Amino acid sequence: MIPDLISSTIDVFVNRWPTIWNLVIEHMYLSLISIGIAILISVPLGIYLTRHQKMADSIIGITGVFQTIPSLALLVFLVPFIGTGQFPAIIALTIYGLLPILRNTYLGIVGVDRAAVEAGVGMGMTNRQVLWMVELPLALSVIMGGIRTATVLIIGVATIAGLIGAGGLGDLIFRGLQTYNTGLILAGAIPSALLAIVFDYLLKLLETDVTPRGVRKDKKSDKNSGRIRKWVVVALILILPISALVTQIGNGGGGKTITITGKNFTEQEIMVYVMGHLIEEKTDLNVEYESFLGGTAPAFEGVKTGEYDLYMEYTGTGLLNILQGDMINDPDKVYDIVKKKFKEEYDLVWLEPIGFNNTYTLTIREDDAKKWGVKTISDLKKKAPELTLGSEPEFLERKDGYPGLQETYGIEFRDKQTMDSGIMYSAIKNGEVDVIDAFATDGRIPAFNLRVLEDDKNSFPPYYAVPVIRADTLEKYPELEKVLGLLAGKIDNEKMQELNSRVDIDKEQYEDVAVDFLKEEGLIEK
Repeated sequence: MIPDLISSTIDVFVNRWPTIWNLVIEHMYLSLISIGIAILISVPLGIYLTRHQKMADSIIGITGVFQTIPSLALLVFLVPFIGTGQFPAIIALTIYGLLPILRNTYLGIVGVDRAAVEAGVGMGMTNRQVLWMVELPLALSVIMGGIRTATVLIIGVATIAGLIGAGGLGDLIFRGLQTYNTGLILAGAIPSALLAIVFDYLLKLLETDVTPRGVRKDKKSDKNSGRIRKWVVVALILILPISALVTQIGNGGGGKTITITGKNFTEQEIMVYVMGHLIEEKTDLNVEYESFLGGTAPAFEGVKTGEYDLYMEYTGTGLLNILQGDMINDPDKVYDIVKKKFKEEYDLVWLEPIGFNNTYTLTIREDDAKKWGVKTISDLKKKAPELTLGSEPEFLERKDGYPGLQETYGIEFRDKQTMDSGIMYSAIKNGEVDVIDAFATDGRIPAFNLRVLEDDKNSFPPYYAVPVIRADTLEKYPELEKVLGLLAGKIDNEKMQELNSRVDIDKEQYEDVAVDFLKEEGLIEK
């Protein structure tokens, strides 16, 4: 087990190093910009509160409330108001960095020996001089402690930012969770941990060198070497985020460029590369592949607001989740409605369906299906009070998910456990749950010897996959409709299941699977 894990992790680092390095750069950019803004806000505010101490408890308490908000909730909450990408991520990360710096600044200055302050006043210093020449130097080690804590916290929380398309090392972690690939998870987690350790160490060096010699614990440090080291550390801390920004700007596509995004599961990631490579082959457009987003809302919001040009959506999701329409089972009627409404309300265009219908299903182990004599969801209803349902969080809230099942079948499980869709399949395979809300095109269904139960009362609407593009992008590049139309009807459920299996089971890379498919179909040159 351990040797396989080490081998898998090394393989990821060797074969995907350019990708990992780009994600490290993104992670540093997000983290260090957020830390810098948190310092600019918290240190002056902390100083202000030392002069108005009656307000201190209230202000620090409010900052502490923000700290208690789960990072994922804060990120997703910002999406409808600000959109997806780096801007909301930086706001959320900055909020998480405020409390340690603000509290330590306040406590550090308040904790300065009053005798030292009074001595400064007795020497004729003004309040400003006392602050800069007495209080701040003596409180610096405490303030730096808060900055170090905030830095480690922000670098860790930044891994969540990948869920809203901000990039960073969280992308690898979420991909690993989706494909149950521990090597990918570690390829994201290890560099993130190393970044936190490195920057904590750099800040520790800086703290030592800027603390007055009479206060610091290490009084033997050479003054000149300390000064040199101080400026080296400062240069590194300043240069790294600037170089990260320059790299990001340099990575932006020049000329005619469109940006494609997708949701954070295997099928979506494959189809992003399928659409992207087809566009690159058949047009003179450049394609940027943006971070894969954590669910329907950030992907849809990102395309609607113009952060991205194109993504793949499902007809049932468009009807019920986004338009909040009524349940309809006729595939053609659902497609006609979403095509018309999306254009009218969001100026988004639904192109031709790709072919597969990735509808929700309830899935159980094949052995259990035979033992219980269960073939349909109606058959499962009697057994359900004894069983545990494992599902992704979205399924439990969507009216085309569990609430719809309850309304249609009156089904009720003994327990419901929410989990990432990548973990869900392993959970049912290992007997930790009894039923999962699988997707019809998932390659793990046959690979894990699972049975899809028939939706005999048609609780789930059709979920045909369709490219959705901004109308202004299509107007600018009308050739995209014809090019993406080449995919119409090319992938049925069985084919999509096969492509997904190559990633989830065989551990191939999304882009390789996508390119192989296009070559097999003669859509790009071999």
